[in-house]
Amino acid sequence: MSSGVDLFVYGTLMDESLVHQITGKHFSMSPADLKDFRKLPSKFGYSYILPHKGSQVEGLLITGIDPGSMKRIDQYEEEGRLYFRKKITVVSNGKTIACEAYVGNPKVLWTRN
Repeated sequence: MSSGVDLFVYGTLMDESLVHQITGKHFSMSPADLKDFRKLPSKFGYSYILPHKGSQVEGLLITGIDPGSMKRIDQYEEEGRLYFRKKITVVSNGKTIACEAYVGNPKVLWTRN
């Protein structure tokens, strides 16, 4: 079990060099799947997720993010405005893992398609 926050990512934060640029640190990453959510394009051009029964989002699980790094990632994601960091469950390496993810704020991100 890692100390710190385990975070499921599905968009720009899947780029390890970007995570390093934001935090100044490297973290362990592994492929993960999030069930009952779907990924949508925002009106700004980047993705967000919302609950959607029967759908699945592929991404990465970043493990052991320390509080200072998490604060910087929250700022990058505009947590509380564009996204809300929520507790979710993913499957990674055949294991079900409780973690967190940035769920989109459709009032700000939604686009008509």
